[in-house]
Amino acid sequence: MDPIRVHIIVGSIREGRLSKPIADWTMDVLAAREDLAPELIDLKDVDLPMLSVSKPPAAAYVADYQHAWAATVGRADAYLIVTPEYNHGISPVLKNALDHVYGEWARKPVAFVAHGGMGGARAVEQLQSVAIALGMAPMANALHLQGAGKKRDGERFLGDEADSRRLKGVVDELVWWATALRSAR
Repeated sequence: MDPIRVHIIVGSIREGRLSKPIADWTMDVLAAREDLAPELIDLKDVDLPMLSVSKPPAAAYVADYQHAWAATVGRADAYLIVTPEYNHGISPVLKNALDHVYGEWARKPVAFVAHGGMGGARAVEQLQSVAIALGMAPMANALHLQGAGKKRDGERFLGDEADSRRLKGVVDELVWWATALRSAR
């Protein structure tokens, strides 16, 4: 069977962000698995404008950048979103990226690696609701990194053994659902 194509989405574009080192660490963990084909998607590189097109994405894509983003999103079988928590919620850039396209997210699982206040729990709660509205299958379990800033060494995140074990559990669940939903699609 072909490996599951997982997009690891960096949910912050802030200067000095912690999401990127965490996403790089996550990418290294997933790249070591033979059942996965991970791809890192950094929203800083995607550079979507604020959604202001005349039609809702569920109806039609009217801008070239929407078509390009749809092609990127459509390549994946599953998504692992690395999200900070901003003011008890998700970052504006992440919500904007999710809102720009519609059908390509549908019937695909999504899991979360979160950091920030309470390990990003409130951001994950919001993302689960958004994922449901987009027709995705959000995983019940997420990796909530408590004190993640203390595990940063320059531009590297140094997840410990417990972080790695919990990430493996989240990814195992994501792969199970991705396999089942890929067959069903």
